[in-house]
Amino acid sequence: MALFATVILLLVSTDSWTHCLYDHHDSATFFASGKAWMSGMVPYVDFSDSKGPLLWLIYGMGYLISPRTVHGVLLLTCFCYAFIFWWLFKTARIYLKNDRLAALASMTTAISIFYPVVRYETRAEDFALFFMVWVLYHVCRLLHDNEVDARRQAIRASIVLGIGMAATLLIKYNAMAILGVMALFVLHYAWRYHTGLWRALGWMALSSALFLAPFVVYMLAMGCLDDFIREYFVTNVEVLAHQHAHMRHPIFMLIGHRYTMGIYLLVNALSALAAAWLSPRYRAFIFVTFLATLFLAVANAFWLYYYAICAPFMLFGVVVMLQYFQVEGKFSLCMTHCALCITIILAMHLAYGGSWWFNGKAEQRAFDDYATMISRVEKPRIIYYNMHGAAFGIPAQSLPGCKYWVSQSGATVAMYENQLEAIKNHDADFVFSLKSNDNPALLQSSGYQCHPNTSALPMVLYSITSR
Repeated sequence: MALFATVILLLVSTDSWTHCLYDHHDSATFFASGKAWMSGMVPYVDFSDSKGPLLWLIYGMGYLISPRTVHGVLLLTCFCYAFIFWWLFKTARIYLKNDRLAALASMTTAISIFYPVVRYETRAEDFALFFMVWVLYHVCRLLHDNEVDARRQAIRASIVLGIGMAATLLIKYNAMAILGVMALFVLHYAWRYHTGLWRALGWMALSSALFLAPFVVYMLAMGCLDDFIREYFVTNVEVLAHQHAHMRHPIFMLIGHRYTMGIYLLVNALSALAAAWLSPRYRAFIFVTFLATLFLAVANAFWLYYYAICAPFMLFGVVVMLQYFQVEGKFSLCMTHCALCITIILAMHLAYGGSWWFNGKAEQRAFDDYATMISRVEKPRIIYYNMHGAAFGIPAQSLPGCKYWVSQSGATVAMYENQLEAIKNHDADFVFSLKSNDNPALLQSSGYQCHPNTSALPMVLYSITSR
């Protein structure tokens, strides 16, 4: 599974050598946040974004591995997906009782997981998926495997659920709601089969508390716990409200991509529904969990990558098909299927386009010019004025130029004012602005010089003239 995941990521991940660096946006923001934290800046005080500290810690580790490239993040992603496919393999084995057939099911699910419409950049959903499939395996084993010690498995599932809910809370907290649905099934099982309802609840609470404790202690020591609570929970709700007020409802995303998303969601929905045939006990568990996942996505999915969390449910449809057709788990079949899955995933990504090393040469040249200019300043401060983040600062080891150094979708007035104040105070060495929403009068009057580009890059660079 580790080799399978690594080959796929080396081929199609935007963090791999097969892709150019210029086409990083959300992942570049996460990388810069992790880098800022590792460089001594205080999270949610010196810099902030809509994501949680565990995601920044992961990207910070990637930065420490490879400070001027995203290859450190690629290494961590390979590790993450090795375990994702391992837990999917173990989940399939609950029903198939055959290692090779379980491997077939796990590898086939990769087609859904790496569906390029929902999974292009490495985002929070990738790392949340790790905890989701880990929890899914333990809950499926508790509810559907008659061969396990129910009392011990209930404790294991409760501990893993507690860790998973705490981790997803610290990555992207709305993903925690999906694990909350699984927790309700575990608690119902503990009550119905007398394996200890309060014991299960206690283990969930204890494991969550132990996982959260280091983050809480650190933030208390740094004096930023209240800032974390305000930014991560209160401000994020305000930003989400602004999104709903000023952007089209997320359902329009599905309408606009009705064919590509229709196939993806239909396959995963039918697979989740087919899971009812896998066990006579808790037949509705998989489908109810899928509906909760889908509802969470539809309610907030202004961007299609929100639906990436639905991908693992394809596993159950494949398991049902393998049982129905009574496929033999031959080694040659496994190897052929492995190659076929990798080929399909590569073909989908090639057809989807993107920043492959043989594409976007003009954009990459303009990117390299800007990155070289930025690198002349040691650890420069950057602001992405009225635009999402980009990867220009990665080769230069840049740092955020102000607290809200990147503009979010649905940004509040206070966020824009923070950027404007930092620009007027010359806190940033460089400012990027979208060509379509540029404000040269403001930036030049604040002491910044424009460095235009004639490539297809949608942004333009300004540098401070007094340094």
